[in-house]
Amino acid sequence: MIRQIAAALVLVAAFTPSAAAQAAGDRWDLRWNPSPSRDGVDAFEALEDDRRGSHADGMPHVYTDRNAWRFDMHNVDRDGSDRQRNEVRGMRDGRGRALEMRKDETWRISWQMYIPDTLDATSSFSHIWQLKTSDIGTPVAQLSLPIKSGVQKIEARYWTLADNATHGFASYDLEAIQNKWVTTTIEIKSSDKGYMRWVLKDGHRTLVDQRIDDIDFYWTEEQYNRPKWGIYRSIRSTGLQDTHMLVRDLKAWTLGPVNPPVRLPAPDPAAYEAERKGTLFEGAAEPVYCRICSGGLKTILIGGNTYDYTTVKGILSETTATKEMTVHAVVNGTQSFRISVNGADSVEVPMTGTPDTITTTTVQVPLIAGVNNIRFFNLTARTPELDKIVIR
Repeated sequence: MIRQIAAALVLVAAFTPSAAAQAAGDRWDLRWNPSPSRDGVDAFEALEDDRRGSHADGMPHVYTDRNAWRFDMHNVDRDGSDRQRNEVRGMRDGRGRALEMRKDETWRISWQMYIPDTLDATSSFSHIWQLKTSDIGTPVAQLSLPIKSGVQKIEARYWTLADNATHGFASYDLEAIQNKWVTTTIEIKSSDKGYMRWVLKDGHRTLVDQRIDDIDFYWTEEQYNRPKWGIYRSIRSTGLQDTHMLVRDLKAWTLGPVNPPVRLPAPDPAAYEAERKGTLFEGAAEPVYCRICSGGLKTILIGGNTYDYTTVKGILSETTATKEMTVHAVVNGTQSFRISVNGADSVEVPMTGTPDTITTTTVQVPLIAGVNNIRFFNLTARTPELDKIVIR
């Protein structure tokens, strides 16, 4: 159900909590208020700044610019063969902890953005904000820049996972807000029957205030929702230009109680956990929660190209010798790692299993006396999700 809220009412009492929330005594608690000068890009969980290395001369593409965060995009930038991506993902508090949007929590995220007239709507996809979960490629929600009936728009969308389809529920003319600072606010309940509300303001004037209800905004029990800011667009549109976007005055609140932080089990002291300090995560590869894994974490999104890989570093050996390495991973059917020890030629490590259990396989690895590094990758397909390795 789409509900248009009268601008006059919004001006008087914008973002008034629901009657149920007021009756329960719930209130909005400020959880995140980063500063470009104080926090820089450490305000976010991670950078996706030309992660394929397509335009080294343009680095950095994501950085602070006085009192704002700036996202540059050049026509030569690539994140794969058909798209461009320079984004940040997630939120970190002042102590460096990730802020996790978990099930049945209600969050409000607000920021100011400056969209220049070089950042146009496109005939293919072009997104400037996304809500995603780490283990599912489909976005949960987005702010996008489409062309509708020949008119450039900024549009709020949500996705349905069953059919992998997108649904726009509110939009505004893009050209009317370009070359100026505007304020946007997303309010979302991460629930099986949640809601999303989008407000767009030009100063004190409300341009859009719409809400969609009874939508599934929580798709995974193990991970969490997290926002992304930046420019992510297809190159399959005419008229693309070198451009940028500015974001400032980022804030996030929660309404009422939130879930307690996840308590991870102790790591295996006899193993090299995939998520251990010093491990190199390249491209999309990253550690995420895993209930069945040692240490409560696993590394996902390894392989399928040349740039998504992980390297477990600091593997010690007292002698130069061939040793047994047991790989522990979450496997979906038949999948393979390729491993390279200390930069030597790689070997294939096939595994077959089901995603509800840990699968193991043992291979021989040639180690040198001292410190070793082992790279896990696959140039053609996604690998299993790496839990840990044990060397004997």
